Amino acid sequence: MKLNKLLLPFILIILGIIFYLSFNFTFTSVTNNLLQQQVETSKNQANLISNILEIRLKNGVSKNDVLSELQKSIENFSTENSFVCMFDNTGKEICHPNKERIGQTLSENNSIIKLGSNFEIENNFKNAIINEKSTGGIRKMESHTEIVYLSPVKDSEWIIASHSNIDRHKNIINDLKERLLFTFTTIWLVSSLIIFFFLNFINRKNLKEISDNNKITSENYFNELKSIQSNYIKPEQKKEIDRLLVDKGAKLSPVFIDEIAYVFTQDRITYIYEHNGEKATINLTLDELYKSFNKTKFYRVSRQVILSIKSIDKIEKYGNTQLKVSVKPISPIDIIISKSKLTEFKKWVGKIN
Repeated sequence: MKLNKLLLPFILIILGIIFYLSFNFTFTSVTNNLLQQQVETSKNQANLISNILEIRLKNGVSKNDVLSELQKSIENFSTENSFVCMFDNTGKEICHPNKERIGQTLSENNSIIKLGSNFEIENNFKNAIINEKSTGGIRKMESHTEIVYLSPVKDSEWIIASHSNIDRHKNIINDLKERLLFTFTTIWLVSSLIIFFFLNFINRKNLKEISDNNKITSENYFNELKSIQSNYIKPEQKKEIDRLLVDKGAKLSPVFIDEIAYVFTQDRITYIYEHNGEKATINLTLDELYKSFNKTKFYRVSRQVILSIKSIDKIEKYGNTQLKVSVKPISPIDIIISKSKLTEFKKWVGKIN
């Protein structure tokens, strides 16, 4: 009887922890999906307007007339929910629903954009405009947070910015949180009652016999699980390879792993840069490549880049919580170490090989 009195609270606590973690994971995932959908909506709006402006310019309409048309179409629109504005590539507002904002230039530390599937990658908002990048995510400023997407207008120095106030999604998110909390709490209570009645049922039976059977079952299950884990791990423990067959234009060539400076993906293409400056492509993902790389010589600094320790030229501070890595040969994309990767990256750079 004493065992059951201790066992029931223990099981209920473990169940509570499991349901709490499941709730947090589910809520975070669904919230990020909702926000990603809004980012996609802003992207479509920004791309649509930038395409219209591009067509107007190609049809011979002067830039001044195009600017005037856009300003008239957005002027006096409310900026509380969603709106569109336009910057030039110096960060200056050239079209905005609030005419008083026209002519103002963004400061360097005006805001950051958090992007990625879980909004874990940070990018400086003004730098994105200056570099004329198509990008979007959650923009964090001192006064408020919003969803934004930047879409450059081709053959011009203009960048369309589609804004959406994140506050208007809070009611949806809060309602979702309440529903999920109610669902997980109900499941936990029902599970607790089932366990309570089940333990009472066991007490009426031969507890020793059931315990012995459970012990045998548990051992068999553990052995099976151990076997499954061993089989699962084996495919991942691939031997390191010393060379790859890559595509260099019209020919295929072998490249030795030690000659690779860095690897990155862009537009679903995997590029390999060698220390001698030669460039190639390969029909493999970063996940597939990284599994067979020596982890003391190579490090995956982001979802987009794998870096060789030999390629690092210098490391500089980037913003308040990030690092920027310069490499040789010079990379066509910025290599930024996010806050979540800082500690692990520093340990890898300082590791004695």
